[in-house]
Amino acid sequence: MDMQMLIPYFPIIGPALAAFVAILGWGVSHYLSVNKDQKAKQRDMRIQFLLEAYRRLEAAANRPESGKEEQDKFESALADIQLLGTKTQIEELMRFLEQWNSSEGNASINPLLELLRTHLRDELGLEKEIPGIKIFRFENRHPNRVARGI
Repeated sequence: MDMQMLIPYFPIIGPALAAFVAILGWGVSHYLSVNKDQKAKQRDMRIQFLLEAYRRLEAAANRPESGKEEQDKFESALADIQLLGTKTQIEELMRFLEQWNSSEGNASINPLLELLRTHLRDELGLEKEIPGIKIFRFENRHPNRVARGI
């Protein structure tokens, strides 16, 4: 093929090639943008669910008397962690449940709370080196009673 035969097509090849590269670039950019948005939504959803699970667990932790509503919230938090938690969080949850079953309900949820708190603080870009969890409860919710920190 002679170069002289291609010369008439040069004005068409340049813009066609530029259009092809532009369309390809737009497609790749769109795919990456959608993928990034989807991952951000998933991350936000996990953070929200785990934050709510943390709050429900902490609210029910170390309370000598818990009603049906608190128990339902506690169970719901455990289900959320099994669904959206990390492998380590789920394994700690399983340890808690085993302890709960073998000790007739006398097990500490604090190790799981620590894991959740550490994970959430990391996801939110907060400090990592912080003191351990202390749960504050009023004794019998009576205003004249002394509070206890656990």
